Amino acid sequence: MNPDGLKILSLREDPDALEAIITAQHAAYATDPAIRMLLDSIYLEPDRERAFSRFLNGLEFRTIRKLLGLFNVGPENGVCEIGGGPGFLAWALAQSGWGRMNLLEPNPHTVTGTGYLRSRPDGAGVTVHNDLDAWHAGAERYDIVLTKNCIHHFKNIAQAAASIRQKMNDGGRWFAFREWFADTPKELYAQIASHPYCQPYGLYEWPYPSWHYAEAIEIAGFKLEAVIPAVYANNSLGLYQEDEGDETVRGVTAQIDGLLVNDRAATVRAFWEEMLRNRFQGGTHRLFTRPQVFVFVRVPVSEGVRAS
Repeated sequence: MNPDGLKILSLREDPDALEAIITAQHAAYATDPAIRMLLDSIYLEPDRERAFSRFLNGLEFRTIRKLLGLFNVGPENGVCEIGGGPGFLAWALAQSGWGRMNLLEPNPHTVTGTGYLRSRPDGAGVTVHNDLDAWHAGAERYDIVLTKNCIHHFKNIAQAAASIRQKMNDGGRWFAFREWFADTPKELYAQIASHPYCQPYGLYEWPYPSWHYAEAIEIAGFKLEAVIPAVYANNSLGLYQEDEGDETVRGVTAQIDGLLVNDRAATVRAFWEEMLRNRFQGGTHRLFTRPQVFVFVRVPVSEGVRAS
């Protein structure tokens, strides 16, 4: 892998190209196990009803619902999922009784965007926004923002976070699921080179160190409230996974659940302590610094400096 030979400047967000790529891969879904595994893992298989049903009934969604409950987030809260692609998370929450679900997704296409969701009779429970400017100009404010595999697509994370903050109520929470990480130049270029849609098709993907996400969002007027580490729920929030894990994994999950109820700040301290060890003391652990979820709280700008 030669970093100087990679596509960098030309990488682009292109919903039309993404839709064409995935639709073309559908033709090989039945005969190519690698493509089938990839598309199933991101819920983009040809059978859209199956994809939505799998997510609704899967371990990841059960874990998300449990996690939201640990933060006393429920169906009464106004929620917006940002960058939700097909919208299966927003739809699944609406099917579970959440009555104020919004989805901001600029991609309107059938498979990779909101087209299929709009076609479902039971999709009416989700208010879909395809126009970013119109969404931002609207009067509605949200208690909860959800992003999933999304923030690494923001070319300026702090600017995007500041814009999102303007749409949130005071004390609102931002649950950021499944981001893409790299800690070194070697890892960054290897990630870009190996991504199935980045170099082969020129689609924009860009990993960051986990602490860059945290600092860029905090500087915009948020405070990192909790960090859900790797291992929790057998990594089902960070990877496609339907196995709840062995007794040890379930025990760790229960311990983290306890912290999220009684001492969320402990998870934030663990994150920054691990970061310092890894950056400056030769540490190699990637438990909290490869988090499955960040939880941020909107705070007054006068309180937005990290005090951890």
